[in-house]
Amino acid sequence: MQSYIDIMERAVSAYSDERIREYVDEVERDGLREHGFARLCANIGILIAYGRRLDLKDIFYDMLDICCERMPVSDAANDFTVREICSMLMLLEERGMIDPSVAEKCRASFAAFDPWRGYTIVASYAGETVGNWALFNALSEIVRGIYCGIDTSEFVEHELSGQMVCLDENGMYKDPGCPMVYDLVGRVLLAAMLHFGYRGRYAKDIEGMLDSSAELTLLMQSPTGELPFGGRSVQFLHNEALLVAYFEMEAARNHRLGRGETAARFKGAAKLASEHILSRLAEKPVRHIKNRYGRDSGIGCEDYGYFNKYMVTIGSNIYFAMLFGREDISPMPAPATVGGYTVATGDDFHKLFLNHSGYFLEIDTRADPHYDANGLGRVVRAGCPTQICLSVPFAMEPHYKLEGENKTQMSICPFVLRGGRLILGASEGAQLSITDRCADTSGASASVKYDTDGESVTVKYDVSTRGVCMTADGADGFMLPAFAFDGERESEINLTRGAISIKYDDHSCRYSFDSEALVRDMGDYFNRNGRYRVYAVHSPSVHIEIE
Repeated sequence: MQSYIDIMERAVSAYSDERIREYVDEVERDGLREHGFARLCANIGILIAYGRRLDLKDIFYDMLDICCERMPVSDAANDFTVREICSMLMLLEERGMIDPSVAEKCRASFAAFDPWRGYTIVASYAGETVGNWALFNALSEIVRGIYCGIDTSEFVEHELSGQMVCLDENGMYKDPGCPMVYDLVGRVLLAAMLHFGYRGRYAKDIEGMLDSSAELTLLMQSPTGELPFGGRSVQFLHNEALLVAYFEMEAARNHRLGRGETAARFKGAAKLASEHILSRLAEKPVRHIKNRYGRDSGIGCEDYGYFNKYMVTIGSNIYFAMLFGREDISPMPAPATVGGYTVATGDDFHKLFLNHSGYFLEIDTRADPHYDANGLGRVVRAGCPTQICLSVPFAMEPHYKLEGENKTQMSICPFVLRGGRLILGASEGAQLSITDRCADTSGASASVKYDTDGESVTVKYDVSTRGVCMTADGADGFMLPAFAFDGERESEINLTRGAISIKYDDHSCRYSFDSEALVRDMGDYFNRNGRYRVYAVHSPSVHIEIE
């Protein structure tokens, strides 16, 4: 619990007092328009309830007045934050940390809230699928009902009526485009409904979904503690806060059901994700996304993913863990740190994962070109900076801001040279299929077939104590990105005969290949983590080692 309070406090403390006051002034001047403000108010109130950040008490009451007065009559993405404000108010009352007259005023305001009008997107008829808005609304109404002592079940059931069809065969939540973050968002919200006491028409379906997705979710976590990449809103620190929330709630649910070992594995996975967050929050200055560009630069962020909104979302997500985590569950090592497996998602999420000896590979077989690229998009090793090899691929027309433009889509991928033209396995037109995969004590391996523009290449990936080995049949070589710049610091890139070496932050990444191989500099490429220098290496096999 204390580590989760620390995470929330560090997230809130990333906002200077001056920045918070400017935020209040902005909302008082321009109105309440989005959910970042209410989230910050809720997080500050929770910290005050736990005896933290008492210096913000006066400004907190100013923020609370705005939320209670304006949320019920404003289009301010209340879908997200009615639950957060009501949860915070319940905690303050429970701990005797709010003036009774203020509490009474707030309860009256939210009791009068009209969910059919007050939320941004509501299903227009029973069974309509409106994405995860319905889940946010349903959870907010469950919590508002508890807080105000009213029956909100009619609205909750209405919103849930179109949601169960959004689950794939593994219980993953198919938000439009199937982004990895919003799969987890959906499942966190559904899990939280059970923990808040939902026992309605869809409770058994939700339990089934959680059981179906349990093992796969554990195995998709990287040994560095991270959520998989893919789609919108990735590489923000609130991604791992979602993981902590999900794992803690699943640990508690499985403990309640008598599944002690499963609960312990979830507890270990929560610990791994929280350690990743804490390491990021120890950086100065704290940033809400995993690069070191200016906090308000927008590099790596969609338009909606700005600092004021997404920094505090770390605390909002971690609060689920604070509410429902159990301290009487002893953690077992997270499956991601044990490794020894290859696993694939269903076709909707098109991902393949290999984990062995601390190395973790993530391959996208049908990437959304506006966010990612086909091929090997993540190679990380436990204990090393995730960006030193590659943590996310390179999109050519990204729906987020980058430092520069990419000439093509790019990943660690095979290429074929035909008539002076490079045909890339990372391209949007590539058709990728998994032809084989296995894992044992000696290593994990998989084969992926790339069909691109009339060319067919098969790459075998082997992961073991020796590192990562890629061998291509039918290719002229591999595209290899070398990490160059994180937004603040440069790495050191060295090209020698048969190798490319990158040194960064007391760690290294080394690509080794045929000593006679031609190496061509393809220029700079950019992703959410920073700038890379990409090289086309004319070698049918490449070995990767990270230390």
